[in-house]
Amino acid sequence: MCDRHIHNLTKLAEIVGAPQQTVSYRVKRLVRKDLVRFRAVIDERKLGLKSFSVFASTTAMKEDIAGSALTCFPLWRYLATTDGWKNGNYVRYAIPPDKERDLVAFLHELVKRDLISDFEIMPMSGPKYPLLDLSFYTNAPSVRGFDWQKWVEKCSSLPVDRTEETEHNKAEFDIVDLVILRCLELNARVSQRKIVQELGTILREKNLNRFIPLVSRRIRNKIVSQGLISGYRAYVFPNEGSTALLLILHLVFSNLPSLCRFENALTLLPYNNSYEEIVGQNALLLRLVLPAYEYSNMRQGLAKMAQDGYLEGFHLLLGDLAHATWDNVEIYQMFKDDSWNFTYGATVEMLERTLKNR
Repeated sequence: MCDRHIHNLTKLAEIVGAPQQTVSYRVKRLVRKDLVRFRAVIDERKLGLKSFSVFASTTAMKEDIAGSALTCFPLWRYLATTDGWKNGNYVRYAIPPDKERDLVAFLHELVKRDLISDFEIMPMSGPKYPLLDLSFYTNAPSVRGFDWQKWVEKCSSLPVDRTEETEHNKAEFDIVDLVILRCLELNARVSQRKIVQELGTILREKNLNRFIPLVSRRIRNKIVSQGLISGYRAYVFPNEGSTALLLILHLVFSNLPSLCRFENALTLLPYNNSYEEIVGQNALLLRLVLPAYEYSNMRQGLAKMAQDGYLEGFHLLLGDLAHATWDNVEIYQMFKDDSWNFTYGATVEMLERTLKNR
């Protein structure tokens, strides 16, 4: 869920129509009980990075070592061990756009070493985090399940408007900015004092005083002004993690309007979801977290969309939400001498170290 003003309590109070003191108390309570996590959404394109998704198949019981190998260099953003259409691992990388051949060569190296059996790589748009329709929890407390058939019916009547991705100029940034972004991506409500402490630890600087005025200036004059943060998202936990499913769906639509309507319909769901479009196709990858009892009705909803001609087909992967999904915010580790240190040779070096340390 994404909102540019989630960090501004005054603006948030105006949006929800409640006193700022009430909003502040509610937000602190949600955070304290770990019912919601606020995170900054980083515009990776402004960092000179492009998104690629990889499905890497592995043989049974090799998923763990394959996942370690696939993520041996820190320019990955998301990893999930998967069952279903592709048994193995799903990884999203953010790499310099002119280094796709290096990534493909690295993946072939993993096949050669029998760490993975095969792979599929796809160029992606930047990730999007739709707002959730939380009225489901307040307006219908007695209803156990979400009405997927009604959702499908609404989907067909939604507008086809969309915001096209345009070329982005690379921002000016350094290692300090990347560490600040790391802190905000972990917790968008982190204090500047905590950011200063993190800078000192990561950059091995004992004199923290020089970072105190630096942090606020960097956030205001570089990070915000250059659009390095594209928005904020709140990950909501209305359901117990042990009873929730992580579904990764590869959805192919019959045409662009159907794709656009589906993306708009995602804001009508009460469950956490995020997606990336597959570049050059009327298709996307959707990550959806929902209660286990919703699975059957959700699948019937997708089948109805296919019958109505909106959806050409879909593949489904099941991930272990509680124990086998990971986010990575340590990309700053690959930034050396004011550039991204990503090459085939560098990745193989890191692979050797990873395998040696297992």
